[in-house]
Amino acid sequence: MRLVTKRVHMNKCSDTKEQQITVDKDFNVPDAKPDVASVMKEQGRIEIEEARLVAGKARIEGTLHFQLLYTPEEGGICQMTGTIPFDESISMPEAGENDEIKVEATIEDLRSQIINSRKLGIRGILAFEVCAETICDSEAAVEIEEGDHVYEKTRTFPVSRLVASKKDTLRVRDEWKVPVTSDGVGEILYSDFTLGEMDIRVLNDEIQVDGQCSFFAIYAGDGEEKSLNCFDKSFEISGKIPCNGCEEDMVARVVPQIHTSDVAIKEDEDGESRLLEVEVVVEFDIKIYGSETLELLTDFYSTKGKCQPIYEQSFFQNLLLQNKNRFRVNGNMQTVEGKPPREIWDVSGALRIDKKQPLDTGLQIEGAIDVQVLYRTEGNGVPLATAKGSIPFSQLIEAEDLDEMSVIDLMGALEQINASVMGENEIEIKAVIGFQLMVFRKIEEPMISDFHWEEVDWKEKAKEPAMVGYMLQDGEELWDIAKRFFTTVEHLEQINHLEEREAKSGDMILVVTPRNC
Repeated sequence: MRLVTKRVHMNKCSDTKEQQITVDKDFNVPDAKPDVASVMKEQGRIEIEEARLVAGKARIEGTLHFQLLYTPEEGGICQMTGTIPFDESISMPEAGENDEIKVEATIEDLRSQIINSRKLGIRGILAFEVCAETICDSEAAVEIEEGDHVYEKTRTFPVSRLVASKKDTLRVRDEWKVPVTSDGVGEILYSDFTLGEMDIRVLNDEIQVDGQCSFFAIYAGDGEEKSLNCFDKSFEISGKIPCNGCEEDMVARVVPQIHTSDVAIKEDEDGESRLLEVEVVVEFDIKIYGSETLELLTDFYSTKGKCQPIYEQSFFQNLLLQNKNRFRVNGNMQTVEGKPPREIWDVSGALRIDKKQPLDTGLQIEGAIDVQVLYRTEGNGVPLATAKGSIPFSQLIEAEDLDEMSVIDLMGALEQINASVMGENEIEIKAVIGFQLMVFRKIEEPMISDFHWEEVDWKEKAKEPAMVGYMLQDGEELWDIAKRFFTTVEHLEQINHLEEREAKSGDMILVVTPRNC
């Protein structure tokens, strides 16, 4: 008699934590750059360099990269960049020693303070979602082969298996020409790439990526006056990423982020500096899930001997739902006092999720979009100003039957944002937020991993009464009686005339015990 088992490849998250940290550092303005009069705009990104488990704690090392747009005392604008390293430990007592630490990090706040004209203080609030995860094979018995008079009891389990887990990149190169209505490019003072809406489709052995990315730059013209100009462009991120084993009906969890970006100034055919050559590398953190139905062995016995299954705790998970949701967020924000807007140059935003609350009808999400609007203003002095504000939102994503066994995986992205002037003191913001909600159900229960066999002394068995009466107890089935007395459910149904009805608690069951097997 041989036990046949089935393996299911999956990722298991043994512990999760959400935590904020604060990083701050003072920076001297480089000697080659002018003194600081005021800071107009802050922008940053987080690079996780290493995440590992050390003595029950997640050790996260990384860098906050920032760039500032500031106004020099003599006028104009200037850019300053820098990095702040961080090293944080987060307690994860339920993590296993072989778990891999996965981190999703966002910037919840980034501010600058002018200490003096040659020194700035940078302070950032970083939010981490940390998961201690292991890629494992859960194994359970599905049938008995080569068994002699073996009777099996099975149960059907829908499970989700991890088909692929990988990181990959798409590289996009392009070249754009600055319109002749604007000055040629003398020096790029500030630039930014932002990912927008992404459409991810699973195909056979690959995934198709189609999305948008936007580019914005402020540059000094190549004329003698070095006038300020802006340039913006939206372009496609499109391509196929190999993913062996994937099929079209599978579900993808993909997190994109800009890994590196570069922009260079080139001359056009007329010898003018009007070409911008850009390269963007987008990194994708990919997990692909497939579904299958397992018919697992939950109990078995033999009428030829004492056969006792051995159970071990097993872990499976099943994807209950995937809900993609897009909704619009509108709001107004105030302009900088005394600096009325003439023309919107750039609008950027960061999605912040403050609260996720499971309800009977779904997942309630509350948060805000932190917005920065760079606009051209009128009057003397610096012709640019930056308005800052937050647009709150609240949204319910439909999802039924959320409970303590539900694993909630929520991804959010700011897919679109734009601004328009409503008057001298007000700017209207319109944005589109995209959410992908995946809910898994944890299945943790004993599964058969082995069995113990013992021969029956049939001579001693023959000394027992040939016929006994047994009262069915609460929670028992005919299966339990058949297993105990080395007979079959069919035999019990026949001699007790139960073919037309089910046995119930309190019924007296007649059992004819076997005398020789």
